[in-house]
Amino acid sequence: MGKWVVTVAGIAILSVLCDVILPEGQTRKYVKTVFGVVVTLIIVQPVIQLFGGGISGIFTSADSNMEAQQQYLQNVHDRKTENALKSVRTLLEENDLTVESITVSDAEQTVNVQMNVVYSANAERKVKTVVSAYFPNYNIITVWK
Repeated sequence: MGKWVVTVAGIAILSVLCDVILPEGQTRKYVKTVFGVVVTLIIVQPVIQLFGGGISGIFTSADSNMEAQQQYLQNVHDRKTENALKSVRTLLEENDLTVESITVSDAEQTVNVQMNVVYSANAERKVKTVVSAYFPNYNIITVWK
């Protein structure tokens, strides 16, 4: 508590000295504003510390909140990918194309499709059309029976 009082007094004295030394004009106005903000922050600091450990507590809370948001976004992305894979499988099987497996690599931007049918140009066109509708900028790698 004594350290806080000395800090407030020191900033107040420094503010008064700058007020006396600086000439009239815009610079003086800005310096007074800056000192006012600094004094306000110093005076409010004990209250902030009572409600969560100070400024560092605020940043820690923001970091944990950001991690939670990133996990949420990753979960949403994973569900979206899973639903897209189910839709691709369903559409291909509706076109009499039996799918053995479908995997997606976001890092490599590829979709690997293993088909359980014999290759034909028409089947390849259908696979590429359906997969590219759900994964537009991904490379499509198809393995045929």
